[in-house]
Amino acid sequence: MKIKLRYEDKIICVPYESVMAALPSLHENELRVLLYVCSDPGFRADTEYDRAKAIKTLDMQWASIEKALSVLSALGVIETPKTAVLPDADIKDRKTKASVKADRPEYSKDETSEIICRSEDLKKLINEDIPRITGKAVSYEESMIVVSMYDYLRMTPGMIMKIIEYCCENNMYSMRFAERTAYNLYDADITDEAGIDAFIEHENKVGRTTAEVKKMFGVGHRALIAKEKHLIKTWTDSYGYGMDMIGLAYETTIKTIGEPSLDYAGGILKRWFEAGYRTPSDVTDGESKKERTTKKKGSKSKPKNEDSSFDADEFMDAALKRSYSDNND
Repeated sequence: MKIKLRYEDKIICVPYESVMAALPSLHENELRVLLYVCSDPGFRADTEYDRAKAIKTLDMQWASIEKALSVLSALGVIETPKTAVLPDADIKDRKTKASVKADRPEYSKDETSEIICRSEDLKKLINEDIPRITGKAVSYEESMIVVSMYDYLRMTPGMIMKIIEYCCENNMYSMRFAERTAYNLYDADITDEAGIDAFIEHENKVGRTTAEVKKMFGVGHRALIAKEKHLIKTWTDSYGYGMDMIGLAYETTIKTIGEPSLDYAGGILKRWFEAGYRTPSDVTDGESKKERTTKKKGSKSKPKNEDSSFDADEFMDAALKRSYSDNND
């Protein structure tokens, strides 16, 4: 069989030696990205310039495009500048400015209709599934948002549905909030159903814990302030504590200062975490061991009628009390 190339009026130039050397190792995504890189000088000049065009042309998520570029670079097919290590604050600023949401395309009415008509699942999502759980029809502006999530972020109708259900279950539904959630997930490299499921499970767990903490500490129905939210997030995410440890810190707080205090309980939990306590039994065993050690040291070093030796935990408890008293004067 004889093959003839149809060049028409344009040609894509591909580096011969490096590509042939790497060809056995290249997978579909790398080959697609390679052809796009070779065909678009604007993309080669600045990959951040028009993400939307690359995503739409390649029918790939941006994270997959970046991964393919890294593979091509590692194989010597392309050259990419080495990225300097930036301080955390600079990385955060740069990520915010480079958020994929800033590059999203604007869809016309005809484009929106065409994309919806191409997918029966997307059509069902907009015309049946979303109205069923929200209780109202999807407006034209809302359908454009759904299309953006589907066509630009490359989220499946199932992924979009999970996000909208999550928003509705937590009384946070609006299509704009669902859109913001979708872009935040995308920027966090959560780009599949398993990742979305894990995110929802974590957020629901934090929500349940927050409700229990509010009830336990007598917060009532008022909204938590930012500092209180940060405290609870630290306990659950950074320390990995559940209500068993938080409840024990609450009991210790009441026994010590006679009233509930998130700040005081936070100091206790921080000390326990730094001491390596992960369960209530760890706390019981650790504190009992310290008490025995303190008594033993005191009996050896001082007469019976003198105070026991200096204890760091007693000092920390006293410091917490003083701090709490100062903040409430």
